[in-house]
Amino acid sequence: MFIISNADKPLRFVGERIRYLRESRGLSLSELARMARIAKSTLSAIESGRVSPTISTLWSIANALGVPFSSLVSEGVIIEEGGVSVRLVERVEGADVYVMRLRGGAVRSAEAHQEGVTEFVLVVSGCALVGPKDKPKYLRALDTHVFRGDVPHIYVAPEGDSLLVVVLKYGTRGKA
Repeated sequence: MFIISNADKPLRFVGERIRYLRESRGLSLSELARMARIAKSTLSAIESGRVSPTISTLWSIANALGVPFSSLVSEGVIIEEGGVSVRLVERVEGADVYVMRLRGGAVRSAEAHQEGVTEFVLVVSGCALVGPKDKPKYLRALDTHVFRGDVPHIYVAPEGDSLLVVVLKYGTRGKA
């Protein structure tokens, strides 16, 4: 199950923002859907605000457009999928700050972000397994980990609920 909190307004913002970025790049619905590996009908429904996109779908769209995830959502909007919720807290020049909540047993498997992205993770409470899929690191409360976000990576809550602060630092790309 996935939702975007605060219902209509954030949904419209997300859809309008995706449409604006797509059109400013001269892409058709079909082209962006193909690049993001999603159905054209799904993209159309997101752009029109008829459907709530998942975290994975928004990341696919952001990567296809070559923009940060934060370019598609407004601060404070909570996006949920499969026991994982993500909320953009702050967008600053070259970096985004998120709060991520993982329910016990939840797994967030992330595709590689744009080239040059680095992720900084602080576990606030609980514990988590985070990092590149081939070499994740087990973290306890107040542990940190820095890893390349431009490779496939995971976030797992192996022993109950976890609260994380995640900072994505962008390289030369990642500007909307």
